[in-house]
Amino acid sequence: MTIAYVKEEKKQKFFQKSIEIRIFENNYVLAVIDKNKKNIVKKLIKYIQKLKIDTLVFSKDLENLKKEICDLDYVRIINGRKLMEYMEYNIFEYILEKQNNKIKEEDIYIVFKKDKNLDLNFLKIFIENFRMTNVVTNDVERLKNVQDNLIENDNILISVSNNKNKALKRAKYILNVNLTKEELQKYKINRNAIIVNIKEEVKYNDLSFEGVNVNNIELNLPDEYIERYEELGEKFDKTEFYESILLNDGLGKASIEEIENRINKDNVQIVGILGNNGEISDKELQKIHKINIDKKRKLV
Repeated sequence: MTIAYVKEEKKQKFFQKSIEIRIFENNYVLAVIDKNKKNIVKKLIKYIQKLKIDTLVFSKDLENLKKEICDLDYVRIINGRKLMEYMEYNIFEYILEKQNNKIKEEDIYIVFKKDKNLDLNFLKIFIENFRMTNVVTNDVERLKNVQDNLIENDNILISVSNNKNKALKRAKYILNVNLTKEELQKYKINRNAIIVNIKEEVKYNDLSFEGVNVNNIELNLPDEYIERYEELGEKFDKTEFYESILLNDGLGKASIEEIENRINKDNVQIVGILGNNGEISDKELQKIHKINIDKKRKLV
């Protein structure tokens, strides 16, 4: 794997190059001198091909340039979503801790569509730690085998459904593994749910919805990584930067357990979650929890 970190740099007007190439560890930095310069995208693509770069990490100030490169099918653009997949359980740990709530006392709802490449081993940590795991999917047959195996070996039950009107109606915590906004919008969801979106950024925006969509995370990295991060210039997203480290170390093809062990070893921790309007505060999470408790009391 060859990674390039693409960032903007200001140079004096007489500086002739539009893109400057530097070595960063065993990868590259592509410093864009003028992001508005004519044909900058073509020049960037030229360097990507010439250096045989297959993975890109863009700094925060080059979002527009990043969007123009997204259509290339021979290059991967790191956006932090793979790391969210690795840390999806940690995200719920963070949320419930901020709510002063216990995982063992709560139910989790995991929604995904049929995908033969989806490794269902990710369900294990949720099944072992939440009070009840409710799987909402159109891949009912595959889940039936998982369900039967759990009953036989561990006497553990999981609920499997795909009822769009009822399955998520009372869900407080929802893990959206791979549904698009349009697909998720077909479900009737608890108006005060917390939805963690993994595959892509989703904004569930039913008119009555007052919950939150979690679409990204903020991380605290150990000092050894912070030094490398600062060397790049600090304009990169830390989540994307850490994901690039894992991929560069060959963990893209590792098992879920191996990756989780690496993250724990690195002592990487979630220090914030981001929604459609920026950071989601502890106060907002606690408010949602209180509303759901009050709602439950009224039903008793």
